[in-house]
Amino acid sequence: MLDKTKSRFTESQLKRYIDCSQQSNFEIRARCLSGAFIGARSKSRIIEITLALLRRARNYMGLDLEIDGLITKSIRMELNPEINIIGLRLAEFPDERLREIKIYLPVSVEIDILSLSIDGDPLPKPRRKILFLGDSITQGMECVSPVCIYPTVTAKILRADFINQGVGGYFFDPLILDQNLPFNPEIITVSYGVNDWNMNFSAQTIKKASSEYFEKLRRFYPDALIFAITPIWTNKETEQKSAGRIQDIRVIIEDVAISNGCTPINGLSLVPHDITYFADDFHPNEKGHLIYGANLARLLLEKSII
Repeated sequence: MLDKTKSRFTESQLKRYIDCSQQSNFEIRARCLSGAFIGARSKSRIIEITLALLRRARNYMGLDLEIDGLITKSIRMELNPEINIIGLRLAEFPDERLREIKIYLPVSVEIDILSLSIDGDPLPKPRRKILFLGDSITQGMECVSPVCIYPTVTAKILRADFINQGVGGYFFDPLILDQNLPFNPEIITVSYGVNDWNMNFSAQTIKKASSEYFEKLRRFYPDALIFAITPIWTNKETEQKSAGRIQDIRVIIEDVAISNGCTPINGLSLVPHDITYFADDFHPNEKGHLIYGANLARLLLEKSII
């Protein structure tokens, strides 16, 4: 859980994304609050929020309201480039009884919270902590609903506090890791590889970068359970790139993870091999993310004995 507009990243990490943003919008995507929600125990009868819409990785946004564990309202909207401030009334209750409220914030739009009508105490944070690392699939790009993206689903099932550090378009980059992140996870999942393959990196380049990445991650988090999720099914399974087929990348990642004391998870087992569950050739839609999150939670329980 992130409180209001706290960044998902350290200043050092954001600087790295800025430095790498000449040809891609890594910084904008990194400043989106994917996985963040506002949580409180409150007797407020009216829930209203005013958002400043800053830079946008997508021209649409979603916002979900959860009351006492149930999703009671979902906002879906196309964004008008001329409108930069929106006010939303999310709920109005007939009484002032204590409720647990969560507002899940947009995945692919940079926002600032200008006002919020909830009075009360923050929700207690779960003891278990998970750090999700990855690319656009982990960030939840192409999935409009923030509560449906797989890191949020997995964390809810496992009752875990979490940070989602997925950034659309990113790849294995050891320089993005920062041991000063103020978060001490007991579980870390890593889900890269699709962009490395799709950007025509050679097999040797991918192996070297992923080896350095997992070595550094293991050094920074010696006591964490680290899981390497190989690329999920894609509609491009038979396509050839410089490094071969996407299956060849799965083999590289699995071998590198094992050699660095990390546990591989077969991404092919997470989402059905059916375009029905995808928004495009690579990105799961909301149905796909829900299945991904549930399957990943089950595998983490099996492999972690947590």
